[in-house]
Amino acid sequence: MMALRAAVRDVAYYVGTDVGGTFTDCVVLDDGGRIVISKAPSTPPRFGEGLFHALEKAAGQLGLRLPQLLARTRVFAHGCTVATNALINQRGARVGLLTTKGFEDTLLLMRGSAYCQGLPVEAWYRKTQNERPFELLPQRCVIGIGERLDRDGEEVVRLDEAAVIDAARFLLEEERCEALSIVFLWACANPAHERRARDLILARYPAACVTISSEVVPLIGEYERTSTAVLNSYLRPEVERYVTELNGTLDQQELRAPFYLMQANGGVVPAAHAAARAVTILQSGPTGGVLAAKIVGALLGSDKIITGDMGGTSFDISLIVDGEVRYNTRSYHQRHVVATPMVDVESIGAGGGSIAAVHEGRITVGPQSAGANPGPVCYQRAGTQPTVTDANVVLGYLNPDFFLGGALRLDRAAAEDAIERVIARPLGCSVLEAADGMHRIVNAHMADAIRYHVLSRGYDLRDFDLYLFGGATGVHAVGIGAELNVRSMVVPLAGLATVLSAFGIANSDVLRVAVASHATPFPPDDLGAVAQTYERLEREGRVELQAEGFATDHVDVERWASLRYHLQLTEVDVPVPPGAIDACAAQDLVRRFDARYAELYGEGAGFKDAGRDLIAQLVKVRGHTPKGRLDAAPLDSPHAEYARKGERPVYFSRGGVVDTPLYDGDALRGGNVIDGPAVLEMLGTTVLVPPGYRAEYDAYRNIHLQLLEAA
Repeated sequence: MMALRAAVRDVAYYVGTDVGGTFTDCVVLDDGGRIVISKAPSTPPRFGEGLFHALEKAAGQLGLRLPQLLARTRVFAHGCTVATNALINQRGARVGLLTTKGFEDTLLLMRGSAYCQGLPVEAWYRKTQNERPFELLPQRCVIGIGERLDRDGEEVVRLDEAAVIDAARFLLEEERCEALSIVFLWACANPAHERRARDLILARYPAACVTISSEVVPLIGEYERTSTAVLNSYLRPEVERYVTELNGTLDQQELRAPFYLMQANGGVVPAAHAAARAVTILQSGPTGGVLAAKIVGALLGSDKIITGDMGGTSFDISLIVDGEVRYNTRSYHQRHVVATPMVDVESIGAGGGSIAAVHEGRITVGPQSAGANPGPVCYQRAGTQPTVTDANVVLGYLNPDFFLGGALRLDRAAAEDAIERVIARPLGCSVLEAADGMHRIVNAHMADAIRYHVLSRGYDLRDFDLYLFGGATGVHAVGIGAELNVRSMVVPLAGLATVLSAFGIANSDVLRVAVASHATPFPPDDLGAVAQTYERLEREGRVELQAEGFATDHVDVERWASLRYHLQLTEVDVPVPPGAIDACAAQDLVRRFDARYAELYGEGAGFKDAGRDLIAQLVKVRGHTPKGRLDAAPLDSPHAEYARKGERPVYFSRGGVVDTPLYDGDALRGGNVIDGPAVLEMLGTTVLVPPGYRAEYDAYRNIHLQLLEAA
């Protein structure tokens, strides 16, 4: 008995958590291969409460109290929506901006029609796209400062230090700004003036929250740099308050492992570091799901993957190409541009909480969502507008007595009443027909969004496998995939599909992305300078990770170059192989840039005779964190009757109401095969297998959905 207790005491845990708009997910892995998951309703605006509810549930499943679990945790990684939520609800800080005199109108001018970009697939839901983003700061809080550097970083006009001090006094004392941004022209080439201005402010106001653009986004492009830096200031106080409070509670609950925050660039960083760069955690939760899909893809030998993550409020799409996650350096959030490197995730307002209505004689679904509060009508939390979840309950896809494993009882009658009142009666159809219309419309929205995302990036749907996960996706998976000509459809890791983002976050590495900006012809006359810049960025990143305790053999480095054709505005990131950067390597880089440009924009689209410019050098320094195990199980026979637990009436578009077998999806094993119609019920999700389709579990309990040939 003592030996058993000692063994239990020595178990190490790896925790990943993801706070979504509707639910908070938790995954706990141990070094013996065990995986425990839990979910709890999110609790906006105090998201920490929902997080600890989920953690306590996970600890209970392990027979532990929460302090015992956290005391044995080696890695605690967290993804949150606090920054996204603050931006959506326009609940950020009051910001002041110090910028180069003469450039005070940069945010107002934007980038021509830039405000028309950012949410292209949401155009279906909107009557106009020419809608400017909301104002991050009033114009009176923008102060021009005398200073000027040239494009090479050489000083042309000295920094007016007295003007900096006066501006800080006005903004902090008279305008009561909670955060300041400093964005000087060509600070990306030389940050000296920005750093000096920050030092002057902090010497007089030590508690001031100051962001300088050269540390957050040292890239060419005054509008993109200004937008990103100001947005960072807008979000930073809220994120810092959240991190400070959460860190204090975790400390009280005996967490001694590093507390990491997920970034949208695909890696985690210490929470305090991430809080100071709050803009980098926008969209961080969906990034975890993409990383988890990459892990599953490696197990299955799938090198081209479309990921689709449907939660309570949104549907998030991304691509994995040749086994690598795709990134971009320009993304849009509530129409504000962010120029930090992020995993290329596109979101639309399509989730379980998406609200349905009748407009001009047609059903519309989303992008408005009932969220966690009040939630769908069937949640019995004062919701009145029918949602996608309500439709799925009425159609028989969801079990009202087994939602979240029975933790939340759903009111089917209330859902029927709402759909009858809002949808069926105005259209003169039955409640089942109205619910089916809602279900099919949201499927079409998600399929169209995937199609747009893939084709607009220059790829062919037929080359990809479709990985669908998230708490709400299982009942929509076949409906989405049926509209797309993809190679295969997979619900990854069965019981983990509903918490796949948290699983990916738990398995993330610490990542630093360092950038040096240029605007020089490539190849340049002096390739040695290019090599020295890569060496400097790599050295700085390694030093940072070494200070965090990473041994040299646990760190690796990737080098990238952002190139574009001369006088064009669109750059393309190209990987730079390790080794010397000589004339041969430079020409190889040019060839790969030309090939990638042609792949994205079409053969012959690039004007090669114009030459090429090196816009930025990027170095990704990755520290490998310890992780739990994911083991394959021996395959069982195809027979799955042992997991059958009854049947219930289910409505299908083709066939009407059918008495449909129900299966315990958590009990099914690798090798089991289930022909539709069937419903696979799991703790956190439900997978619908319509007539004419088959579900097959593999050794890792991924569910492969296939159209039967006879159908």
